[in-house]
Amino acid sequence: MSDEKKSEEKKPAAPPAPPPGGPGGPPPEPAIKLPKAPDGLMTLRVDGKDHFIDPKKYRNLLDALNDLGYGVPHFCYHPGLEPDGNCRMCYVNVIDVRSGKPIVGPNLATQPWSMYPKPIISCRTSLDPRGMVVEANSPPVLEARKWVMEFQLINHPLDCPVCDKAGECMLQDNSFKHGQADSRFHEHKNEKAPKELGPTIKLWTDRCITCTRCTRFLDEVAGTSELYVINRGDRSEIDIAPGHPLDNELMGNVVDICPVGCLIDKDLMYTYRAWYLQKTDSVCPACSRGCNIQVNAQKEYVRRLTPRENRDVNNFWMCERGRKDFRYINADERILQGRVNNEAYPVIAAAEEAGRLLAAAAQQGPHSVAGFCSAWLTLEELHTFKQLFEETLRSKQYGLLEQAGWEAKEFPKFKIDADRNPNRAGAKLVLGAGIEGAAAGVIEQMAQGRVKVAYVVASMPHFEPSGELLQALEKVETVIVQDLSRGPLSAKAKIVLPGASFAEKDGVFINSDGRMQVLRRAVDPLGQGNDDLAVLQRVARAAGSEQKMLSGREVFRRMAESYPELKGLNHKVLGRKGQVLGAPQPEAADGD
Repeated sequence: MSDEKKSEEKKPAAPPAPPPGGPGGPPPEPAIKLPKAPDGLMTLRVDGKDHFIDPKKYRNLLDALNDLGYGVPHFCYHPGLEPDGNCRMCYVNVIDVRSGKPIVGPNLATQPWSMYPKPIISCRTSLDPRGMVVEANSPPVLEARKWVMEFQLINHPLDCPVCDKAGECMLQDNSFKHGQADSRFHEHKNEKAPKELGPTIKLWTDRCITCTRCTRFLDEVAGTSELYVINRGDRSEIDIAPGHPLDNELMGNVVDICPVGCLIDKDLMYTYRAWYLQKTDSVCPACSRGCNIQVNAQKEYVRRLTPRENRDVNNFWMCERGRKDFRYINADERILQGRVNNEAYPVIAAAEEAGRLLAAAAQQGPHSVAGFCSAWLTLEELHTFKQLFEETLRSKQYGLLEQAGWEAKEFPKFKIDADRNPNRAGAKLVLGAGIEGAAAGVIEQMAQGRVKVAYVVASMPHFEPSGELLQALEKVETVIVQDLSRGPLSAKAKIVLPGASFAEKDGVFINSDGRMQVLRRAVDPLGQGNDDLAVLQRVARAAGSEQKMLSGREVFRRMAESYPELKGLNHKVLGRKGQVLGAPQPEAADGD
């Protein structure tokens, strides 16, 4: 045998290749292969359907699932608060991509512990940019949610027929969708007495599911921490410290975010049922912040104001100053019809008389007429007022009425502006930056007796005119006042015209940050169906304007053609959350 063959026989055999996944071997193939997502996105497979989403857009898995339309129920989670995870209602199964099986956890009921498939709470689960597989509505997940609902309802009373939350209660909704018809609990329920938490908030303790939304809101957003949880287990309940009632300027938000009928506003108890209320998107006029709200109305009555989400303005919240300030809309002092020389007139006839008097005075010269408008009017109304004076009456003698300011207030995650004029920025846009100082000059002209006819369009509640303005109006032959309520201004007027509240008109306000936001009409104008814009247009037509009667939407569309800041905009483009002045805008939508 040759030396080469002997050396080959002595050479050791090569070691076998390591198994996949072993030390030094290639990683094992995953049991589930997800499609590759585009750059910056991740693959989220939910109930067998693949979605490509941006993981940076969502705080957690729950937000992503609900945004995709899977309707994962929850109680304790609120997008404006830090997740707590105590209600366990948002259960889902997360499937391990490597094994293809649900993630498991220890079964503490067995000794020694064993592992079993364990649903997880999606509100405390972060998204994995590498990809995830989730069961949101599989039979095991739905069964787990039924267990949770059974525990939630163990001590809950059947108060639905008398509860003010009926019709908008998350416990009712989730019980119907995810609960079961009967209960296995036959022991006596743990009954708890109701409590007065503060001047306007009542706690029905036995309805509480201890979700801690209220306590977290007061800790994180208001920073006042009046509420906390006492006792443990099913004895837990919300309470206040002795001598420290729930009394702050954001307290009404705890009623809004309570998922059950536990926290109730005492001012609204036993007054309406939720299904009778019509909800309209609008903007709070209480200050220049312009919080986004919903006006809840029943027929011609505004019943309540609630905050509406806009994370660029007010997040999910509103203050008590704006929440409670709507009763002037249906107050006895409202001006509901026209008056001429203290005699009742139809609104149209009174407006036409006002227009004729303005036109006759304007023929004597531009200083014979004067006007005042307020920073509570919409852009469309301000523009119509400006057209009346500058184009029809050929006069620039007008000024701006302003509501006196109040104390600004800042909370950890909320701010109340000092300026009580919701459309000051809009008045400066339409009437010019110098309009704020123009009122003094107009008052001086009136005080000297040079003005024959003065037209005052206020339409702002709680306005207290200055002594100088009232004295100057005494020197004017004919005073025309368009206002919400009877007061010192209407007492000086020969012609009185009804004004409209923010809830009775369509239009645009610009807030202190320069954001244009749309008000929507929630109730018909109480002034014989005429809002401020309609009355202004009728006065202008009687004064000689050839402009047709136009809606607020059409006036704004035409304004966009002459104001560079509004180019390409209309009410539809502004949408539910508004647009900032000067920001790049999409093309205007047709038909709005």
